[in-house]
Amino acid sequence: MSFQFPSIGFVAKTAVIATALILSACSPGGGGASGGAPGSALENATDFPVGSKDAKVVMIEYASVTCPHCANFHTQVLPTIKEKYISTGKVRYVFREFPTEPVQLATAGHLLARCAGGEKRDQIIDALMRGQRELFAQAQGPTGAEQALLNIAVSAGMDKAKFDACMANQDILKDLVDIREGGVKAGVQGTPTIFINGEKFEGPTTREMTVDDVTKALDAALAKAK
Repeated sequence: MSFQFPSIGFVAKTAVIATALILSACSPGGGGASGGAPGSALENATDFPVGSKDAKVVMIEYASVTCPHCANFHTQVLPTIKEKYISTGKVRYVFREFPTEPVQLATAGHLLARCAGGEKRDQIIDALMRGQRELFAQAQGPTGAEQALLNIAVSAGMDKAKFDACMANQDILKDLVDIREGGVKAGVQGTPTIFINGEKFEGPTTREMTVDDVTKALDAALAKAK
């Protein structure tokens, strides 16, 4: 079976949507299908939330595994947020997929993570975020993106047959399209975009987001939620 990027009219959808956006940060370009019952009104059935259902604050991040700004947030900011707020039960966290250029590569990475599910989903997202440069380089090489993604799939316990089946999974792909369109409706114009208890967090526009930026916003939300 030859490798083909996932497609159910995804690129056509994103191309139309992108023309209406004022883009910032990373720009949008062209397991199971869901995470289960939502833990709060802010969550969707397709979410895979992390943290206590009793948390008074829900942080939702729209991000792309091909966005350098998202990779910076993932490696430089999120670990501290997880340790200080999510692991302690103060904040519940949701990662929502919002593919950016190259859209097909981002979509394939997100699809792969959802096929793996559970902790392996987080493992694959982490590998893609940390290995962006290598992924882009391999995608331009003789083996293309297939081998790069397959290597990550194998590291998560997925063989070639399961990988091929994943890339053809139309149900999960539809979920990804719906999640992205939901983000656009919510006002996502670039990635990463964060919502804290339903309110869009207006981060810095001239530099990368820092731990201090996010902790101040979360502390304010926690104080308000008391």
